[in-house]
Amino acid sequence: MRKKRGMAKAGAILVIFLLLTGTTQIVCSQEARAEKGFGSVISVNPFGLLFGIANAEYEKVWKPNMSLIGQGLFSFRSSGNWKWSIFGGGVGIKRYLNPTAPEKLWFGGNVNLQYVSAEYWGGKDSSIFLGLTGLAGYKWIFGQFTVEPSVGLGISIGSLSIGGESVPLAGVGPAVGFNLGYAF
Repeated sequence: MRKKRGMAKAGAILVIFLLLTGTTQIVCSQEARAEKGFGSVISVNPFGLLFGIANAEYEKVWKPNMSLIGQGLFSFRSSGNWKWSIFGGGVGIKRYLNPTAPEKLWFGGNVNLQYVSAEYWGGKDSSIFLGLTGLAGYKWIFGQFTVEPSVGLGISIGSLSIGGESVPLAGVGPAVGFNLGYAF
């Protein structure tokens, strides 16, 4: 029963993410493009895979100096007696300092929801976590390929209860990214 409820929550998060990404595509005008004519970018963080995290981002130019983003995340890890999996998605905005979206210096933020399932010494729990992140970055476009480092600060809010013990996993920490992508 608990596993079905957890999968239902995870499915709901995925549906919300897909709806938000689809809505972004519809709402954003095809006319709002940078000088080079790029209206969208799909990117991934290859270095996240070193830590067992797969994440991707879709960016849609909304105005010449602004883009909307949709993100997806999946992670499965184990360490000692801990095992956990995380998946979720989020939405955000990037504000470019010049009317060059989706290229050059930007700042922005995002909000995300993550379904977290953890196991410790046979005890299990799952929960929904809320994340808020503020970022700044720079995107280069070479032909149609993109390179985008970013840094910022994030906060995560949520808790799990395993074996009768509450495990609060809230806190503030650094947010570092390095995405490689394709502009079209």
